Amino acid sequence: MAELNVHAGLNISNTKLQLVEIFGTHGEVRLDNLNEIVFAEPINFKSDRDVKILSLLQVALDEIRIKKPIKSRTLSFSLPLEMFHITQLPYDNTLLHRDIVEEFKWEYSVMFPHIKDEEIIIQYYEVDKNMIYTKNTAIVYGIERRYLRLFNKLCEQNNFKLGHVDNVHLSSERALVLSNSCINNGFRLSVFISKNNLSIILSLDGKPISQKVYPHNNNDDIITIVQNEISSLESKNLTKGLIQAAYITGERISESLVKTLNAETGLDFIAFNPFDKLTAALKIKESPLYLQRFNTFSPAAGIAYRIV
Repeated sequence: MAELNVHAGLNISNTKLQLVEIFGTHGEVRLDNLNEIVFAEPINFKSDRDVKILSLLQVALDEIRIKKPIKSRTLSFSLPLEMFHITQLPYDNTLLHRDIVEEFKWEYSVMFPHIKDEEIIIQYYEVDKNMIYTKNTAIVYGIERRYLRLFNKLCEQNNFKLGHVDNVHLSSERALVLSNSCINNGFRLSVFISKNNLSIILSLDGKPISQKVYPHNNNDDIITIVQNEISSLESKNLTKGLIQAAYITGERISESLVKTLNAETGLDFIAFNPFDKLTAALKIKESPLYLQRFNTFSPAAGIAYRIV
């Protein structure tokens, strides 16, 4: 990390804003700011008008800055799963990047005809063929420009620069990489749970090779979805014994859920700590957010770690 480097990561859900700010100097990485503000009312990002969303975000950001000023001049955002259209498509690595993006945009115009071509931004991860996917593929992420304009406006009206933007589960994966619990060799399974959606990422040697998102209504749905996903992997010869580690994070992670998930799947899901390798001020170490709810801050921590 560069000397005297500071970066703030914000995780946005339907109900709250979470902040993780990290500071680096002379090889040390320090947790400098940790906070959470619940919105005055829940946000529906698909149906609420931008002016309402901005107003709720601004109030929450003001409250956080009153508690402790944000030193970073750049804000990066971890955003809800429902903001992204995620799919996996065949990938021709002989094409130029711009041609690949145009091909994916055409695929999206077929899958999501209600979104205008010029209103979607495409990013993708290359996935080399492996025992699960026998051809080269790409995990493709589409996000509507409307959301990026919205968060850019929030930054501009508060004299910040917009940094990185990612979905909550990919942000959490970056936090996992810097956790003492992380295993980077072989296959690992990762589950992220939000209020209405569940995301499952399968990684090979530390790199995601698939991400799937499912709607859910309760814990029974969560257990069933994860069981079905494991069964699907076993049908492709990826037995549970080949999964080196399993992780869980999100907004609704209880000890009872983790115990039930472990019992029903035969895996040992870990609710990891994204602050394992950071030093922190005594005041932060005494905070219930740090002591008891560290796992829920994985997305905010992961997006802040984008400078590490």
